[in-house]
Amino acid sequence: MIRKPIWPYLVVGLFSFVIFQSFYHYYQLSTAAVPFMGTLRFRWLLEHWERFSFGVFFDSGSLYAGLIGFGLPMLVYASMDKNLYRQGEEQGSARFATLKEMRRFEDVDFEKNMIFSKQVKMGLFNFRLAYNVQLNKNVIVIGLPGDGKTFTFVLPNLMQMNSNFVVTDPKGNLVHEVGKMLEKAGYAVKIFDLIRLKNSDRFNPFHYMKSELDIDRISEAITEGTKNSEHTGEDFWVKAELMLQRALIGYLYFDSKDPETGVQLYMPNLGHVADLLRSISREDPDVPSPVEQMFEELNEHQPNNYAYKQWKLFQNFTGETRNSVVAILSSRYSIFDHEDVRNLISEDTMEMDTWNTKKTAVFIAIPETNNAFNFLSSILFAIGFEVLTHKADDILQGKVPGYSRKNLRHIQFIFDEFAQIGRIPNFAQVLSSIRSREMSIKIIIQAVNQLESLYKSDWKTIFNNCATHLFLGTNDKDTMEYYSTRSGKQTIRTRSTSKSHSYRNGSSSENKQIQGRPLLTPDEVARIGVEEGLVFISKQNVFRDKKASVYDHPRKAEIASSPEDKENWYEYTRKGTDIDGLLLYANDLTPQLKELFVA
Repeated sequence: MIRKPIWPYLVVGLFSFVIFQSFYHYYQLSTAAVPFMGTLRFRWLLEHWERFSFGVFFDSGSLYAGLIGFGLPMLVYASMDKNLYRQGEEQGSARFATLKEMRRFEDVDFEKNMIFSKQVKMGLFNFRLAYNVQLNKNVIVIGLPGDGKTFTFVLPNLMQMNSNFVVTDPKGNLVHEVGKMLEKAGYAVKIFDLIRLKNSDRFNPFHYMKSELDIDRISEAITEGTKNSEHTGEDFWVKAELMLQRALIGYLYFDSKDPETGVQLYMPNLGHVADLLRSISREDPDVPSPVEQMFEELNEHQPNNYAYKQWKLFQNFTGETRNSVVAILSSRYSIFDHEDVRNLISEDTMEMDTWNTKKTAVFIAIPETNNAFNFLSSILFAIGFEVLTHKADDILQGKVPGYSRKNLRHIQFIFDEFAQIGRIPNFAQVLSSIRSREMSIKIIIQAVNQLESLYKSDWKTIFNNCATHLFLGTNDKDTMEYYSTRSGKQTIRTRSTSKSHSYRNGSSSENKQIQGRPLLTPDEVARIGVEEGLVFISKQNVFRDKKASVYDHPRKAEIASSPEDKENWYEYTRKGTDIDGLLLYANDLTPQLKELFVA
């Protein structure tokens, strides 16, 4: 940005001040020698230059003369163009960032960094960085299958071992490749396998219900996680379904605890909600159903509890409306009739409440070709964010004895193939609020439209809450245009030449002009090299660089590439009961529950 500078005019003005004073003083000498104005005085001035001298004089005439000399350059400056000029930036100022600019974001300790490309890293912990480079650590990674998203981003960052990790593992191989390295470093490795549904840690949402408020949170998470899209019906049906769901989940929550001591009598699971739904309708119109009787008994022991209130509201529905709500919820919970799914949720070994205090790496294996059970990962993440946020807040507020901020471990959620997970409730709000709780999210997708189709009203908010974007490749037009626009426009100079010829003579002319063009056009974004990536950091110019590589990492010898690498390939066994979690406590059940669940 260029404004006409005033300082040259000030210098000229000061020089003019002295010149005008000196000439005035010399003129005053001539009046003393030749009193009369005329050719004699003019001749005297020309013949006596030896008496001329530069100086500053303080008589009134000299001061007036000096002010006139000073004022003339200032008058010229005042009459000139005052507009701002940005030479070379008239049509845009975009350029590629320099390596020096990128290195400002690095931590001096290599292991404390996130790795984006061969040369670009960013410190994971803001308290170790200068204030002007402290950004959120959320990242968007975009790349097609085969662009090396796992090899160039996921694996190098896991190899840093600078935080806790929760990673989606679309092929189920990642844990085998890095699990042994992590265990040797003291990590507790958790596996939630939605591909095979066996040899997996267990996840039971009821384990994390600490108050009746969690009934609503769990219900919303299940509803959102099992949605196929944002628009699944009229608002009335959604609310009616949630009312029944809260009643049934609430029943299990209240009935499973001793109302006086709070002792856990048995551990329910989501499969039991499906069992309750099967016994909710009356076989005889005049005889209450088993579930109706169970709610009445619950109310006798725990009057006016939240579950019973929701149940009584649901009882206001009759006829086809009631049957439709039951049918909708039954369809949603039918997935829990699979024995493998029931076993997976029968108890809990995930220990979510230790993920931000104990050295932990969690791998969630999700199938790439069949997403029938992926909603369980969505529910896991929804509940996980709730549990970890509350745990972090309690630690930061000094409510957990023996824990302080220094005990709070950073968690990186690395969502490979993010579109396969399913909708996570309130994800945009989570993304914008977890930074202060020592959590960050890495979203890995193939194109912008994947995010848009999953979070139609929030995808822009999600995009904008990621301070860093790593672009590895795409064939999607909208994605190309987005990153072309994000790269900005630059100013270029063009030259055109024209020539004309005739029988007798010819002429030519050359024209030069300034125009703007994108730093990277959409097709140039699409045509970056196979080994290249674009790094976009908030408030910075784009940096073009080679992709990172596992082979460049100091720990490259510690990970496995195939089962033949016996030294590093991680084999695991996750043992759990094959008996449904509720039946483990069969002696503590009411007669109605025994009959209902054991049958």
